[in-house]
Amino acid sequence: MNLETILTAMFTGVGFGVIVFLLFVWAVSRRLRIRFESELSTTMKNLAQERLIALTVEIDNHQYFCYNALTKDFVCQGYSLKEIIEKFRLRYPHKAAAIYDGDETAVKTLRNQMKDMEEQSHYEIMHP
Repeated sequence: MNLETILTAMFTGVGFGVIVFLLFVWAVSRRLRIRFESELSTTMKNLAQERLIALTVEIDNHQYFCYNALTKDFVCQGYSLKEIIEKFRLRYPHKAAAIYDGDETAVKTLRNQMKDMEEQSHYEIMHP
């Protein structure tokens, strides 16, 4: 074998590897796009049918005040995400809520509390 044959084989293999990698990236990105579009469509339907209430959150005296982001109507209040969820479910038993916007610190704090609750829930399922 001469050097030219070796280099041709090597670059052909590298080229094939690049093509396979690009096809893989395309397939993954396509699946993610389809999933994202499906979830967005479901969310938009739920908002339109008023099964989901987008919340604007404000904070005053360490208490969170939640308002309907579309109508600006008061929804509920609480000192923690857990308390907000409990009060929301009492007032709107057949609806869901999502923190949409509001005071940046309040939104960040409540989203962190949601993450902690999800991790705790996962831990309790794995370690009964």
